[in-house]
Amino acid sequence: MKQKQAAALVLALLLAGCGLAAGEGEGQAPGELPGEGLSAPAPEDPPPSPEEPEKPTEPAGPREEALHPYLRQLVEETAAGLVSPGMSQYDRAKAAFDYMIRSTSFEEPIGLELWRIHGGGEEPIPYLEQRALSPLRFGIGTCEDYAAALTLLLREMGLRAQYVPGLTFSVEGNLVDHAWTVVEIDGTWYHLDSQLEDNISRRGRVRYKYFLRGDNSLLATHRWGQNLVDSGLLPPEQQEKLQRDWLTPVCPRDLPPPQETVFPETFPNLSLLKGEAAEELAAWEAKNGPLPPMTLNTVPPVFGLGGYGPADEG
Repeated sequence: MKQKQAAALVLALLLAGCGLAAGEGEGQAPGELPGEGLSAPAPEDPPPSPEEPEKPTEPAGPREEALHPYLRQLVEETAAGLVSPGMSQYDRAKAAFDYMIRSTSFEEPIGLELWRIHGGGEEPIPYLEQRALSPLRFGIGTCEDYAAALTLLLREMGLRAQYVPGLTFSVEGNLVDHAWTVVEIDGTWYHLDSQLEDNISRRGRVRYKYFLRGDNSLLATHRWGQNLVDSGLLPPEQQEKLQRDWLTPVCPRDLPPPQETVFPETFPNLSLLKGEAAEELAAWEAKNGPLPPMTLNTVPPVFGLGGYGPADEG
């Protein structure tokens, strides 16, 4: 990709908040993406499809992974405040989705070293745990962080969930890298995009446009998994990695969206939060000495090294 194109793509991503800027594109309805309408959505709530998942692998289920002690603490404490007796799988998924929108703001993540002073470890923690830390501890993150935190929360709440790396349309109409989540509810898989939902909310009003969506509906604005492999948008090495490690189950239908909800708007004090993280690390290092250098596991899968093949020409 040419240097000028790369700079433009990075700028678009920074302004878009993983696909959407704070303002809307000229001439489009509030909250609508330029990519919408490129493919017709499926009829609402069609019957379940008998199709099998694209890849015969099982996403990590509830609590199947041994999380780092600090991430385990953050996930458990957050989930405990969201779950109540008798909640259905649908109710748990909505509680986690609402939490991410209500409690997280789109900013670059902070405090990424803190797991090293709370339980430590000689090796970097896995990507999902690393990217979930900032939203769970500070309520701050980008689309990858939203998706990672939501995935771990859903698993902690007893649901099967998977992180999805893919692409979405920026407000200018270009494809940019993005991440969201799929979850299994009563035997059927659905997409949840908490960051994009948060981004299109206005004055705290959540419309649940990206809550428990099927594949056909999401294709209007997203590309992922086998449909992205088949599109030819990626160079061979990215296609191979996506097909090997990041295919998702088929999501055959939408569920009807819940009633719109209005959450109080919150605006985090970034300076205060960054200072809190820095002070916590400094206090530990004053007693124990500086942390040795370590490359943290923050690079998004598939798209972390940049470049989308022909999509760069858009």
